Amino acid sequence: MAFRCLNLLKTVRYSSVILRHNMLCTSITENKYSEIKKNRKQDNIAFLGDPDTFGTLSGRIIDEKLEDDGDIKEEIFLQNIPLNSQKLSTKQYADLIKQYLKYKRIKEAIDVLEVRMIKEDRVKPENYIYNILIGACAEVGFTKKAFKLYNDMKRRALKPTGDTYTCLFESCINCPFPSYGLKMATHLRNLMIEKGVEPNITNFNVMIKTFGRLSDLPTAFKIVDEMMSKKIKIRVHTFNHLLQACIANKDSGLKLALIVWRKMLKMKEKPNLYSFNLMLKCVKDCNLGSKEDMLEVIGIIQEHNLLFNIKPQQLQIESCEPNLPTSQLHSDKNQSEDISKTELNLSDFKENKSPLNNKSEINMQDYKDNIKTDFTTNSSSNVATVNQNISFELVQNHQKALPKIPERILPNLLSKIVQIDEVLAFQEARTSQDRFAMIGGQEDFLKEMESYSVAPDIKTFSQMLYVIDDNTDAENKLIESMKAHKVKADIDFYNMLIKRRCLRMDYENAIEVKNMIEEENKKRKRHPLNKKNKLKANIMTYGVLAMTCNTREKAEQLLTEMQDNQLKVNIEILGTLLRNGTSKIQFGYVLYIMDVVKQERLRVNDVFIRHLEVFNAKCVKLIEKNENEQHESPTIKAAFTRFSNIYKEWLKEINIEEVLKPEHPWKQFTEPHPTTVQRENIRIIQPKKFYKRSRKFIHYKPKV
Repeated sequence: MAFRCLNLLKTVRYSSVILRHNMLCTSITENKYSEIKKNRKQDNIAFLGDPDTFGTLSGRIIDEKLEDDGDIKEEIFLQNIPLNSQKLSTKQYADLIKQYLKYKRIKEAIDVLEVRMIKEDRVKPENYIYNILIGACAEVGFTKKAFKLYNDMKRRALKPTGDTYTCLFESCINCPFPSYGLKMATHLRNLMIEKGVEPNITNFNVMIKTFGRLSDLPTAFKIVDEMMSKKIKIRVHTFNHLLQACIANKDSGLKLALIVWRKMLKMKEKPNLYSFNLMLKCVKDCNLGSKEDMLEVIGIIQEHNLLFNIKPQQLQIESCEPNLPTSQLHSDKNQSEDISKTELNLSDFKENKSPLNNKSEINMQDYKDNIKTDFTTNSSSNVATVNQNISFELVQNHQKALPKIPERILPNLLSKIVQIDEVLAFQEARTSQDRFAMIGGQEDFLKEMESYSVAPDIKTFSQMLYVIDDNTDAENKLIESMKAHKVKADIDFYNMLIKRRCLRMDYENAIEVKNMIEEENKKRKRHPLNKKNKLKANIMTYGVLAMTCNTREKAEQLLTEMQDNQLKVNIEILGTLLRNGTSKIQFGYVLYIMDVVKQERLRVNDVFIRHLEVFNAKCVKLIEKNENEQHESPTIKAAFTRFSNIYKEWLKEINIEEVLKPEHPWKQFTEPHPTTVQRENIRIIQPKKFYKRSRKFIHYKPKV
């Protein structure tokens, strides 16, 4: 037994493995063994390496490399801990975002939240930051990113506010894809109902505006019914949003707008400036509908007049058809008597009914002797023709004294009391001028605004410019009316006036507007706020003036003037100039515009290329026609040959295939803002990280 113990000790002494308790071992190589000999000291104690080094008995440590991306990100996240001095306050981050938004840098503003705050500084954002960015995305129509920020906001346990929902609905309105915008708006409204979110009055108004502009009028009026069911008082602002919804219906939007207007007067809500401006826009963009629609509106007006104890007396609707034979006249007369005995369903806004779907039935049996519908076109001595398409028949009746009504040149359907008893026969209103005459025309419309103590502004006259008669006299009369109401015209009004005159080929009066701008500037020089009231031609001014440049010399003069005023020409202005050159087959003019595009390095669009292709085909047909008729035209043929050669090389230089690729409207918000050719004074002020408080000693003053 003793012999076995001695052999075991020898083995332990001379073997290459040193056993330790808990069976931990380490391999000792020849180099290690030589180091042990060097480190021998007193009492024959051997050290494995430096005595200050620990952990050498566990063996070689294997360095494991992280291969998973998630582990790498986690390791970097744990190692790069930001300092407290690196972090900013919520207000400082918001100020930094607003600086980028001031210059329309959407990508950089979003990076402040997603990169700097969350990744670098590791600051938890608040609702205020998200609301600013969602509002910025809503303004430019970046709907997808707005809802992505909204979802990120909910993941961070941040409660959306009323402003959040308002901005989200605004993003659906400005979305470049209406179907996608309507889909997201419907989804958001259903989500609010599901989560039990109670909208405020602003949310209700913006929902009406959203579904109205996206052509979902039943939902817009359904929201109004929901407001009434919740006993929310409908103010004039809600009616204004309903008028915006009516404008989206181009076929019968004016009829719906007149119904909304009547309901607003019935609820004793006073129209404001926005109400009148929206009615002008509705007259400009929307049609009235059929005669049945107009009859429905007149029935509502008659019902409204009953509130003031005014009986409707006689109404005749005149057809726009030519004179009919006698037999057909008798049949129409019998038909009109049958219609007068029936009941007319008139849509009415009740507190629990939709103005579109639910209609109140009004028995017209009491008016069967007074209201007669006559479809004859025979003119009588008491018919007064106001316009080419509108005529009014005066019916005298002195049996009952009516209340005093201000003298009107034309019957105004917007007035509180419409004189239906002295009206008439009318025809279909096909033009905006005819529709404008139905609400009083220029003079009576301004009188109606004055009756509600509403002063017109420049937007009122700008909208009115599109609905007045298309001639110089009416435009001059409008300018005189502006001066009478002390409304100063801005450069946008003059731009619209130039365009209106150019569209009717009145180029001399269009150029005269430029002189009007200069004369107006001379009058405003005495004003103390000269910079605020000074009229300065902008890029839109030269864009409409380009329509008057029918020769190359005028085009060169226009471009030189733009360069003197430090304005860069764009492809839209050059496209207008190119159209003028191609319409009169001026090869020198066309080649000059093509050369300007190449020099300015502008990106052409489909319209510009289409003008060139139409011009090329037009020249080919002209040459073929001359050859068939045996008319020699060597000048045109030589000029076209030269143009064809230059045109082929020009298409290669501008890389037409790459240029005409469709570009997604949201791509500009996902890439950094490009450096512009024009000088931009962009200065982003970084917020200070440290603030030194002024600790001024204040002497104590006891209160006496």
